[in-house]
Amino acid sequence: MKKTFCSYFNQDICRSCEKIEIPYQAQLLEKSDYLIRLFGDELRSKLLEIVPSQEVEFRNKAKFSVTGTIEEPIIGLTGEDDLDRGREILNCPIHHPLINQVIKGVKDLILRAQLPPYQIKSKAGELKGLILYYSAESDEMYFRLILRSKEAIDRIRKHHSSWMKNFPFIQCLSANIQPIPHAVLEGEEEIFFTDRNFINHELQQIKMTLHPQGFVQTNQNVATNLYQTAADWTRDLNINKFLELFSGQGAFSFFIQSQVQQAKGIEINADAVERANETARSLGLGHLNFMASDATTLKKDLIEFNPDLVLVNPPRRGLTEAIHLIIDLKPRYLIYSSCEAKTLKSDLEKLNNLYHLEKIQIFDMFPHTVHFETLALLKINEDDKTSSYDSKHPK
Repeated sequence: MKKTFCSYFNQDICRSCEKIEIPYQAQLLEKSDYLIRLFGDELRSKLLEIVPSQEVEFRNKAKFSVTGTIEEPIIGLTGEDDLDRGREILNCPIHHPLINQVIKGVKDLILRAQLPPYQIKSKAGELKGLILYYSAESDEMYFRLILRSKEAIDRIRKHHSSWMKNFPFIQCLSANIQPIPHAVLEGEEEIFFTDRNFINHELQQIKMTLHPQGFVQTNQNVATNLYQTAADWTRDLNINKFLELFSGQGAFSFFIQSQVQQAKGIEINADAVERANETARSLGLGHLNFMASDATTLKKDLIEFNPDLVLVNPPRRGLTEAIHLIIDLKPRYLIYSSCEAKTLKSDLEKLNNLYHLEKIQIFDMFPHTVHFETLALLKINEDDKTSSYDSKHPK
């Protein structure tokens, strides 16, 4: 086995970065070749140069399991043959250094607050896991304790302030209550120990707020490049009305809003929508608003809105029923941000009679793995131009 920059991989403790033995430029070439094989050789003329990542310290978000005992907790991964015999990961080279700094200090909090790690086989104990996100531009972190119940809440309240003095960048500390014994990482209830239930999250000139339960990309630098690219593509399209589906806390919308006259975001998570609207108000963006709803139930209103451009950022399973909304709306342009190339291909095939691919680009959000983000720009076919475009732009 080839030695890599990761001691955990070299010792066979963690194999998550399954491509780490391959030189990074060769990894990028593999991803481009895979996309071409998936879509066909005709994709070559549409495929832009891949956007690379840093090779180390690029991951701003991390999730850890906690096993072991109060006196000797094991923070990292669950065990392989025995899930309760965990594998310690305290200094992952792809994590931002401040994440590693906090993780090394968590044992002290576990001991102070007497937080027994959860035992999977016996379904006993309290502390199941940890989730951290560090926003580099704002220098703020949220830190979440995933607990089985509320049994330890008072002990955490007693000790968290003194522990947090070692980590002044932690601005939001919470406990997520997840009582279900099987592999559901997070529960619905979030209990906050800090006055703030969010962190400031800056992406270039966009100053947002980020709630611990909101979706956020793990690689902040590449994500910023992704959002900016979507805005750059939009600048060249002469767009008036913009609609984002699966908008989350609105990152794409905030980057694109300066290129359009009216902008809407639709997201089913009400907390994310509330956070996005607060950000829009704080930035004085009266032409941008977000709605908490399943977009398919708003078909009539969205057809009346009549967007020139729709951007979709669906989960790994793809557009599912939302593809019918795209067909009904018939925007002149469609931008598709995808974390799963196979479902991207499947969705684009379903839209093939209505749209053609203008360009596509890979963003290497997940170095040393087979995964990547893809951004695609589609334009409505010429046969549909008159019926869709002219109705939106009467002379």
